[in-house]
Order: sequence, then structure tokens, then C-alpha cells
Amino acid sequence: MAYKDIVPIGSSLIIAAASFGLGAVYGNWPYDLNTLFIHDPTGNSFNVSLAHYMVWANAPNYIHHTLHAVFGFGLLGCFIKLYKPDEEAKYFEYGSLGLLMVSIIIYLTNLRTGINSCVVGNWGDVDMATGINVMAASQIMIVLALVGVLFLQGGLYYAQWYDNKIKVEFYEREAELAAKARETAAASPSATEVKVDVTKVEPTSKTTTTGSAKSNSKAKKRTK
Repeated sequence: MAYKDIVPIGSSLIIAAASFGLGAVYGNWPYDLNTLFIHDPTGNSFNVSLAHYMVWANAPNYIHHTLHAVFGFGLLGCFIKLYKPDEEAKYFEYGSLGLLMVSIIIYLTNLRTGINSCVVGNWGDVDMATGINVMAASQIMIVLALVGVLFLQGGLYYAQWYDNKIKVEFYEREAELAAKARETAAASPSATEVKVDVTKVEPTSKTTTTGSAKSNSKAKKRTK
């Protein structure tokens, strides 16, 4: 299997990881919306969000490791495509890797720390409401980063598709011109043959002219 046959697998891993991460964030969106964008004077929305994140924090380890494994596959896809990057598309790949790393770092520093704070009740220098809103805002940043990954991969696919389309059209045009050139070359030998016939006729005409001149000179001598 050639390297170019593995590159689509890398693209699939990157897109799958970004999509899975967006789905995980989407599951928290109903709770983050009420705390970050909707004012609740009673504070009940923060309690609901706290209970939700405590369920997430107390989930079995394989739940958390599933998300970690998916992000690991996404990084693997980036490394596959960066092993022998296309010079015209390498910045798309570097950008995808950078945005994916940004989302992973935000997850590890803000979300993992946040859900642990939900369990132990220690929010450091801020109160519970601020800590929950930090988690919500962090997930918005993760969404922007992951959407950027999908945008770059989609833009790369379109750029490669359009470049291939232009090349196909160019080669087809070149093939048509080459076919016309062959047709012209095939028709040209007949004209060459006509020229050759003309050149063959010229010496004969010269000989005839010379013979007629000699006959005229002989006739003049007889007249004298």
C-alpha cells in the first residue's frame, strides 16, 4: 500500500475526531446556555449544571478514556498527513493540528479541572457560578477550534478537487491539440509529393528547351 493510499484514512480520522468532540460539547449545551447566556436570578440553573457535570465527573473511566482515544486518533490522522505533506497543502495540515491541539489543551486545563472541582467543591479563587461559566466559555472555544479543523479539512478537499479538475481539463485540451497536429501531419505528405513531381518536371522542360534551341540553330545554318 502506497503512502497516498493512507492519506484519506488520516483525513477521516481528523474529521471523525473533530465531529465526535463537537458532539460531546453539544451534550453540555443545554446546561451551558442557561448559565452563560440566560440570566437566572434564582441560581437554579447553576445547580442543574453542577449536577450534570458531577454525573460526567463520576462516570466510569472508560467513558472519559473513549473521548481521549478519539482525540488520539485525530492526532494520529494529523501525523499521517504530515509525514509527507504536500507542499501546496501543508499549511492546511499544520493548521488542523494546531487547532486540534488547542481544543485538547482547553479540555485538559479547564474542563477536566472544572469537573473535578464540581466533585470536591473547591473552586480555587472563584465561586461556583464563575467556575461553571468558565467551563461553559471553554467549551465555546473548543467548538470554534474544532469547527476550524473541519473548515480547513473541507477547504483542503475543495482545493485538491479543483486543482485536479483544472489539470484534467488541461490534459484533455493538450490531447485535442496533439490529435489535430497529427491530422495536419498526416495530410502534409500529399503536398510534398506534388512538389516533388514539379521538380521532376523542371529538368525535362529544360532539356526540351535546349533541344528546340539546337534545332533552330541547325535550321538557320541550312538557310544560309
